Amino acid sequence: MILLGGCMVGPKYHSPQTQMPEQFVEGDSPVSDEELAQWWKQFGDPKLDSLIEQVIAGNYDFRIALEKVIEARAQFQIQSSFLWPTINLNAVAIRQRFSQNLFTTAASAESFASGATTSGIGAMTGPPIQNFFQIGFDAIWELDFWGKFRRGKQAAYDQWEASQFLADNVLLTVIAEAARDYVTIRSLQQQIELLKKKIAADVREVELLQVLFDAGLDDEIQLQTQLAMLDSDQAQLPNLETSFKQLVYALAVLIGQQPEEFFRAFDEVKPLPIFTGKVPAGLPSALLRRRPDIRASERQLAAATEQIGIAVSALFPSIALTGNSYGYESNQFPKLTTHKSNIWSIGPTVSWDIIDFGKTRGQIDVANSVQRQALLFYEQTVISALQDVEGALVAYFEEQKRHHNLSAEVNADARSLVLTKDLLQAGLASELQELEALKALLDAKTTLIQSEQAVASDLISLYKALGGNWVCSSMP
Repeated sequence: MILLGGCMVGPKYHSPQTQMPEQFVEGDSPVSDEELAQWWKQFGDPKLDSLIEQVIAGNYDFRIALEKVIEARAQFQIQSSFLWPTINLNAVAIRQRFSQNLFTTAASAESFASGATTSGIGAMTGPPIQNFFQIGFDAIWELDFWGKFRRGKQAAYDQWEASQFLADNVLLTVIAEAARDYVTIRSLQQQIELLKKKIAADVREVELLQVLFDAGLDDEIQLQTQLAMLDSDQAQLPNLETSFKQLVYALAVLIGQQPEEFFRAFDEVKPLPIFTGKVPAGLPSALLRRRPDIRASERQLAAATEQIGIAVSALFPSIALTGNSYGYESNQFPKLTTHKSNIWSIGPTVSWDIIDFGKTRGQIDVANSVQRQALLFYEQTVISALQDVEGALVAYFEEQKRHHNLSAEVNADARSLVLTKDLLQAGLASELQELEALKALLDAKTTLIQSEQAVASDLISLYKALGGNWVCSSMP
């Protein structure tokens, strides 16, 4: 125990001290861990809730990340085993015939005992066919004087924790991606419906202009202009249909299902999910404990620091107890476990690379450089996290302003359509004017739907930037 409690060479790890702003520029509303735990439920859409549950259960990227956690845990178990001796059980049972040119017969045993030999290597007594039985234990134990194995164990544990945070980050990413895809799918459904209504209005307008042109009451220019507009609107429909189907297929892959079987889940057109919670922000310092990518990079920094100690330990001698064995040997099985058949050996081994032409120093320099890279990556991750939150906040608040103006535009166009219909009934307006007012309203609604999609996507990006704060039940 005294030997195992020797010193540990190399630097001792300390968590980096990171200067964080007191509050975000774009918002400082408080946010609790409970609100972040299952943020998607604040959209109030059961279909979205069901999809997220399927993502957690079936996403392949997350399942691969979980397997990496299992791998890291196994590596920790391997590194922990180096602190203890390796003990092997050996058992041998051999029946063998030796050359009679090496063994003397019983009659010549006396001459052998007097020093006579039959060959240059010397003859041995005994019958040419002999048995050999052996059973025992071998043990090898390298003593951890300088902390090499303790450092390796701690580094493996740090990597294990890092793999768990990386799995959390994968889960957070795929959940956000699935939520954005779902919002976009619902937006595209609405846009397709509005575009179909506009195309129907275009067709009716072309019919009316054709009647006027045939009657000589209007020129061909307006007719051709409206035909061009009809073709333009019809050309947009395939693009929307393609984007819709591609997103449905992409969402199926995120869930871990075959795309063909998943498409029927969106046969029914439904509105966009409406966010019912408050806009979160919280304190920037909370990102250090919430963002899984920050926590993973911090654990990787800790592991890299431990690797320096492992490299420094190579400057000192390695002391091990090798060749230690205990057992029995005999040429007769009944006598195998008797006292006379007992064998044992014990002894230490010391190895020390006194001259290695700079190899060990180079390995220390490599470990120090890797540790500095890990620190820089950690600092970069923190800055990127702050940028993600600020960017998501400004995008959300500015889109909210745009959404407010677009809502006012839709209300104004809707009022204009009502007034135009009243004039039409009074004989003071034409059907063409009504169709133009209808198309203006449909265009405004389409733009408003796109804005609603942007608002929801910005909120999803904000929740992703803030990081989740849940413990996955399936985490190894």
